[in-house]
Amino acid sequence: MDPIQGGAHGAAAAASRELMWNLGTVSHVLMYALMLVSFAVLAWGLRRRIQEWKAGKPEGERFGDWGKRLGILLRETFWQRQTRRRFLPGLFHSFIFYGFLLLLITTLIVMADMDFGLRVYHGPFYLGVTLVADLAGFFLFVGLVIAAVRRYLAKPDFLPAAKSADAVILTILAGIVLTGFLAEGARIRFHPAGDPWRAYSPIGNLFAGMLAGLAPATGRGIHFATWWVHALGTFTMIALIPHTKFLHMLSIPTNQFLSKLAPKGSLQRVDIEEIFASEDVADDLVIGVADAHHLTWKQRLDLTACIECGRCDEVCPARAAGQTLSPRRLIEDLKVMLEEQRRRRGRSTSPAGGGSGSASEGEGSASETKGSAEDGGGTAAGAELPIIGAQGTVFEDPNFIWYCRVCHACQSICPAAIEHVDLLTELRRAEVLMEGRLPSKAAQALKTMETQGNPFGAQAERIEFIEKLGLRVIGPGEETEILYWIGCAATFDPQKQRIAEDLVAILKHLQIPCGHLGREEVCCGDPARVLGEENLFQATAKQTVAALKERRFTTLLVSCPHGYNVFKNEYPQFGGNFRVRHHSQLLAEWLRAGRLKPVHPLTEQVVYHDPCFLGRYQGIYDPPRETLRAIPGLTLREMPRRREESFCCGAGGGHYWMDLEEGDARVNNVRVDEAAGTGAQRIAVACPFCEQMLTDGLKARDLDERIQVTDIACLVRQSLGI
Repeated sequence: MDPIQGGAHGAAAAASRELMWNLGTVSHVLMYALMLVSFAVLAWGLRRRIQEWKAGKPEGERFGDWGKRLGILLRETFWQRQTRRRFLPGLFHSFIFYGFLLLLITTLIVMADMDFGLRVYHGPFYLGVTLVADLAGFFLFVGLVIAAVRRYLAKPDFLPAAKSADAVILTILAGIVLTGFLAEGARIRFHPAGDPWRAYSPIGNLFAGMLAGLAPATGRGIHFATWWVHALGTFTMIALIPHTKFLHMLSIPTNQFLSKLAPKGSLQRVDIEEIFASEDVADDLVIGVADAHHLTWKQRLDLTACIECGRCDEVCPARAAGQTLSPRRLIEDLKVMLEEQRRRRGRSTSPAGGGSGSASEGEGSASETKGSAEDGGGTAAGAELPIIGAQGTVFEDPNFIWYCRVCHACQSICPAAIEHVDLLTELRRAEVLMEGRLPSKAAQALKTMETQGNPFGAQAERIEFIEKLGLRVIGPGEETEILYWIGCAATFDPQKQRIAEDLVAILKHLQIPCGHLGREEVCCGDPARVLGEENLFQATAKQTVAALKERRFTTLLVSCPHGYNVFKNEYPQFGGNFRVRHHSQLLAEWLRAGRLKPVHPLTEQVVYHDPCFLGRYQGIYDPPRETLRAIPGLTLREMPRRREESFCCGAGGGHYWMDLEEGDARVNNVRVDEAAGTGAQRIAVACPFCEQMLTDGLKARDLDERIQVTDIACLVRQSLGI
């Protein structure tokens, strides 16, 4: 009885195949010799890469909480969570990744059986592994075909132009798969004993059918040749890993493992006041990133991990509005600049070039070296490569780094865990603090903030508004249950003052003790933070933390997601650890507890816009929606881009105070077009900046008579009838 057809247990237990058939001892020895060579080349290349990373400036917060980091590695690398957020790229990459992984495991099983005498590759286990490996190879090839069609035929506009190196990588992988199947087919067809288990190799069996009619000697020759082409292709791939995009197989898992564990809205920083108070301030002190050699080792790793998949460009709001911002080019051009600096450094420190290079050539002697590449202490004189203004790069446009809204869309979707926003903030810090350059309107806002305590106007207006609200001013040593931080936008803009008025009315309705800092409430510091004026931000943060610590309160209530982020994620670095709640959270909590009972119907269709600093940054998506759904008569609609994929209103990154946009295709206009497409009569928001930008967008589209923009607190108050 044919063992496959009969399926007898005894026959299945004998299932196996001859390993290294038709190859002989010489091929076996030569194979391992070449394998050792390929791994030696791999190790040499990886050592160079690691040295390049280590040459960067030091960076903390990367080597703690190994359990959490392991969880990220498993979730992102092996479960491919981030990669699969886009269907087609997720599909073909999953085919490639899991197919490659299963084939690697199969190879290790064969090695364990053949070279270590473990004798595991037989019986039902052999049949299972054989079938899985065959299907893995098939899906790996399908994934490669889909990737090639997408890159070379479909050509999405967010993908960079195809490079020859990309074609080489796809060709090598496809060649490995096809030669593997052809060698398997030749073995099945021409092994003297045949292969009674060929049904467990369906793709190999298909290739065996293609070889029907060939003479046995020819078939053995095909098997020998294709097996060696397959092996050489594999060894070539291994050797090329550190020098090509193959490196992402190692750099991306490493980058994911060492990714940022601090909250998204928390930036790394040095204490500027402490630095300048120190007696040993370095003459070459640089705050931020102004030159390629200022990059930290993690930022260098980020550059290496990028595979230019274009997902960041796909979701960038500034790019969608026609601006020249490209998160992909930010990383790609910095990578090129860092490589150019390495070449300059090599020329300037080489014995031959040190004495003969002229100043005009940008070279210098080894004696002029400020610091070695190994310790990241500096770069060779003449090897400096300032980033802003660099010709032939995106930084040639001095406004490039200012187009960003710091909305975190690019960083949140990146499958390689690249930290675009944090890097761009470092570029802004260097521009502002070291060069004194930033857009004029942004500079005016920061100057007002420095002199008045906020970027809007005189503090006297704040006091007048607090008195109008009837809020009790909480002095040092005094106590209240809720300390309400109104925020600048809701204080100085008459259109936004209704947010505070409605929240205070709700608090009084619930009889919850509430107070205010009074004159000591100044700007939370976020404008300075996102615009790179780190010195002003730190001074503001320290001043506010000191004022808050002098009061006793249970909850710090804020109406602005930007302020919420600063209090919750940034102020702990300055000793300010407070229980912070955005008003959307408290409204939802009071509704769940039964304290708030909306009774008056609001019969209209409402679409909710997720603010970037409340949604993507904090993960607060459900509380605002719970609140809106609790209002009788209200029908909640959703925009196509919502929750973690919400589209920015356009105000972030300091754009509330500056306008770098030209023409009709503005970020806020793009968003209101999307909102109008839902058929809603009202856009509900939970951020005063979003309210302003969307209102402006509706006016620009002549939709302000048909659609209104309202904070959720205002809708709740209306439904309460107070």
